Amino acid sequence: MDARNRLLPLLALTTVVGLAQAQTITVDVTDGDAIDVDPGTATIADLPGPDGHISFSEAMIASNNTPGRQTIAFAIPTSEWTYLPGIYPGRAVITGMMFYANATEPVTIDGTTQTAFTGDTNPNGKEVVIFRGGGLYITADDCIVRGLDLTTIYVDRARAIVEDNSVVGLTIYGVAGSGALVRNNTRGGFVKLDQSNDNVVVGNVLHQVRVLGWAAGGFPATNNRIGGPTLAERNFLTGNGSLNSQFIPGGYAVQLFDANGTTIENNWIGTTPDGLAQGNPYATIGIWFDGVHHDTLVRDNRIAGLRALAAPPHGPSYYLGTGIQLDGTGSGVTIVGNTIGLNANGAPVLGCVRGIVSVNYFQGPVLDVVIGGTSSGLGNEIAGQDQEGIVVANTYPAVRIQGNSLHDNDGLGIDLVTSGFLYGVTPNDALDADIGGNGLQNFPIVTAAAFQGTQLHVQGTLASSALGTFSVDLFASPACDANGFGEGALYLGTTSVATDAAGDGAFDALLSASVPAGWVVTATATREPIGATSEFSACVPITGAPAAAFCAGDGSATPCPCGNSGATGRGCANSVFAAGAELTAVGQASVLADGVRFDASGLSGAFAVVYQGATSIAPIVIDDGIGCVGGPIVRLGSTPIVAGTTTYPGVGDPLVSVRGAIPPAGGTRYYQCFYRNSAPLFCPPATSNRTNGVVLTWTP
Repeated sequence: MDARNRLLPLLALTTVVGLAQAQTITVDVTDGDAIDVDPGTATIADLPGPDGHISFSEAMIASNNTPGRQTIAFAIPTSEWTYLPGIYPGRAVITGMMFYANATEPVTIDGTTQTAFTGDTNPNGKEVVIFRGGGLYITADDCIVRGLDLTTIYVDRARAIVEDNSVVGLTIYGVAGSGALVRNNTRGGFVKLDQSNDNVVVGNVLHQVRVLGWAAGGFPATNNRIGGPTLAERNFLTGNGSLNSQFIPGGYAVQLFDANGTTIENNWIGTTPDGLAQGNPYATIGIWFDGVHHDTLVRDNRIAGLRALAAPPHGPSYYLGTGIQLDGTGSGVTIVGNTIGLNANGAPVLGCVRGIVSVNYFQGPVLDVVIGGTSSGLGNEIAGQDQEGIVVANTYPAVRIQGNSLHDNDGLGIDLVTSGFLYGVTPNDALDADIGGNGLQNFPIVTAAAFQGTQLHVQGTLASSALGTFSVDLFASPACDANGFGEGALYLGTTSVATDAAGDGAFDALLSASVPAGWVVTATATREPIGATSEFSACVPITGAPAAAFCAGDGSATPCPCGNSGATGRGCANSVFAAGAELTAVGQASVLADGVRFDASGLSGAFAVVYQGATSIAPIVIDDGIGCVGGPIVRLGSTPIVAGTTTYPGVGDPLVSVRGAIPPAGGTRYYQCFYRNSAPLFCPPATSNRTNGVVLTWTP
């Protein structure tokens, strides 16, 4: 008795269950062409046929001829797994032409049922392969395909769900094939959305996603989404690529061609799924804009590892690789919140050759391109590239580049290509009359950058076109680039500049930004309202050192004496202000150019005393507050309190550096403010209190 005949009792039971529920049809053989029922009329009631078995073609025939949705399940014994077991170990491979195996009515094809029947025999994927020339065709609305391995699937009807497959090859075609959900497919493969709209691709591990339209024929691919804001929606797109006959690599992870309204969000592109290594070693583009594309949002993606070695036989080797490549034509590309070149730990060790590149295209540039933004979360971080961070081709008139963090790139942070296709720092010119990428917008000149207490004071000029309005973005970095024209690791803020009839303007910005001592400042200028951004300016070192608060009476260190903790970072609470009093410092802490002023707020009583110490001590309780300033002590001055505030130095008071006898070489000093409680019984028996402390490091 052969294997099929031994299974007849089991199959008969399976068929009875299917008839009772009128929903499940169970395939039990791998010969997809075995048919002994009438293809035109057979329903579930006609299964199994005379041979006692159900092939995949028979299951599809019966499902198509039976009203309602059926589930096609699989329970194929391992004795049937005879097709190329060395290539497909642990899998039931269904083979044949399967002429009748197209879904023309709603159906669920569920390969996970085979796993339930025989167990997880394929640790690298699912247990059912449908090996059919041309692939598995879904030509009915509302179909579901799940649990298949290495299967090519072709969908041209609406609202399909393709999920939980491994190494899927999926094409969704045409306007009729819109509204699909492609989710949780693993182990690689590709998804192609071909002239199809409103599809969602989420939670997959794939090599490649392509969104392809036909704009000339009136069928752009519209409103497709790749990824989403949650972790469950993230796709891991490792890239696809190969070497040609000249050993030149080529390939990409995401392609947009004639696509409108596409969103690419929160994906990891170009790396292994853990984000710690390069994905495909031959992939050269992370996201490739091709053809005609409009209104695309690229947000919060991690793009890295696009760096492929080209080794032509008759020339030197070199690397290719771009995180995002703007090719073709169109309008409305917004690139915000992405990282390019950073691994999952945030280290710039998976750089591409270039971060974002626009290409000189014969049909015209892409218009209305925005890279970053000045609001929180919009800036991109582009770091670790072999060459430039961002390249603006000479045909692009206005790419807005603001609020990004560009650092550790070997080339310029922003490079505007000249009309003569020259790269590198482009010198400023009179009245900004030259042409090229972003009109070769002139960069600002930073003339001074100095700490003023806890703030940063930056001054500079801009020489550009006459009577123009410009946004000047200011940045700080740990050090200058070797060429002297920095990048911009930390976005500090934006100020506005208006030029006069001679094209000259100036800026003077006081920025509340936390910047370490020893860093440098750079700037860019963006012509308004068109949004054409310059290259980075030359870098200027920051002088002085920032003021820092310490000795808080907020309960984070030594408790206040009677449970009278103030607000975070302030002194202990007093009889008037429950938040306590706060001392801040502004101005440049330079012995030769002293601009320091102490401001205190939240005070009670009539007078305050600001005092200086040469050392700091461990926090101790002093009356109603906490003290941390050690000797020798210098009493800078007594100042009146008006509406809870005071300032030192006031009119006629000596400079802090003079009264505090700061030596010419500078040094570090510690400051607090003493004041009285206006209610003697607030925290008896004491009646005085103190602000937090401030540390200033004086420079010569």
